[in-house]
Amino acid sequence: MNEDVKKSGIREHHKKAITNLVNRIGQDADYLAVIIAGSVAKGIARDDSDIDCYLVVKDEIFQERKRRDHLFYYAEDGCEYEGGYYDGKMINYDFLKAAAEKGSEPTRASFDGAIVAFSRIPNLSELINRISIYPEANRERNFTDFYAQVELYGGYFAKRAITLNNTYLLSHAVSQVALFAGRLILAYNRILFPCHKSLLSTLERAIEKPASYVELQDAMLTKPNTETISAFIACIRSFHNWGITPNESISRFIVNNEWNWLDGEPPISDR
Repeated sequence: MNEDVKKSGIREHHKKAITNLVNRIGQDADYLAVIIAGSVAKGIARDDSDIDCYLVVKDEIFQERKRRDHLFYYAEDGCEYEGGYYDGKMINYDFLKAAAEKGSEPTRASFDGAIVAFSRIPNLSELINRISIYPEANRERNFTDFYAQVELYGGYFAKRAITLNNTYLLSHAVSQVALFAGRLILAYNRILFPCHKSLLSTLERAIEKPASYVELQDAMLTKPNTETISAFIACIRSFHNWGITPNESISRFIVNNEWNWLDGEPPISDR
């Protein structure tokens, strides 16, 4: 077992499961590394938590698995505790280099606290540590991009949804307001956006945010109406100068949401 795993705060039955995985994977020359991530790597796992992992394979193996849509790794064998299993993703070394250079925040966050349990790649831990660093170069642009989303979804689409009694549009609009307001607060605190599942719990840990932020957000999400939406947006608007005017927000929203196909493939929601 890697020394970092031995010295970590990982529970003993998780350590044993990691050892079993490394012993099995290490016998196959197609596998270059095992990276343990998630709650287990951070030492905050429950007794029955699964083991999140990245399995680094040779380039040709990765490309073949990608072609066959077979990049997910699931196994119970080796996890000898109640409810245990391995929840993994197959990647190659180029994926790791790209993640350190231009990875999305959820990808970066997934490597936060990650431990290299086995590796045939020199200095892999140094690369892993670079991935989870907050991308400072994106911060100011994110302020303007995210704030434009809050203004348009909250200031226009949510209000139109209420006027038209369009429940689908209203639920979509307020969820987008919550998402991008949350992204603003995380960016302000230089905290990586982990994923939608963990957004609210991560926001609760953010030190610098508007007073009553969580309460105002919950009110908007549970009872979306003109008053709750306006109150939540007001707390975001007054918290910081996000660097973009209302008119500029409309232009930015058009580029990011309606014309996002110009520089690449449309997002899956718009195909």
